[in-house]
Parts: sequence; structure tokens; C-alpha cells
Amino acid sequence: MKTSLREILVRSHIAAIAIASLLLGSLDSAFKALWDPLLGVLRFLFTAVAILDIPYISSTLTIPAKQMLIVTFTYLYGAIATFSAAWLLSFWIYGVGPIPCMMSYGDKLSGRPNA
Repeated sequence: MKTSLREILVRSHIAAIAIASLLLGSLDSAFKALWDPLLGVLRFLFTAVAILDIPYISSTLTIPAKQMLIVTFTYLYGAIATFSAAWLLSFWIYGVGPIPCMMSYGDKLSGRPNA
């Protein structure tokens, strides 16, 4: 009897570990993508409160602003790519998305019955 790759991945827990690591990588990339723009917004708000007026905003993009956009979009692309990989792997192996897959897998590991 010949077993398929899908069955081997399910029994050996490799697929669940791969999906979990891809989801964590996606969250990490999304956090890194949003960190610099969030700091810029907070810096603007704190400056506005400190001077009790609207701070000066340059009409052109400066070199650091362009670099921040490049880094942001690179991390955002990485987050989308890794989440897509987690979704494709999860759908191929388990037939559901990565979040329901991880929730049901957690139930299997803890010994709770599926609802």
C-alpha cells in the first residue's frame, strides 16, 4: 500500500509545524512593515501636541521617507507571501485555512474533542 505525501505530512506533524512557522513569519513581517509608519504618525501627533499646532510637512518625499516606504513595502510583500504560502499549504493538506487548521490542531494536541 502506497501512502501519499499528504498523509505522511499529516501523520508526522510536519505540515502543522510548517504552517505555524509561516504564520509567525507573516505576523513578524506585518509588524515590521507597520512599525516605521506607526512611529511616524506618533511622532507627528506628539509634535502637534507639544507645539499646539500642526507641524510642518514637506511637500516632497525626502530620502529617509523613500527608504521607509521601500522597507515597508518589502516587509508587506513578505507578509503577504508567507501568509499565502501558509494558506496554500493548509488548504492542500487539511482542506481549511491556516487559522481554523491551527485551532483544530491545538484541540488535537490538548486532547479536547472537536466541537
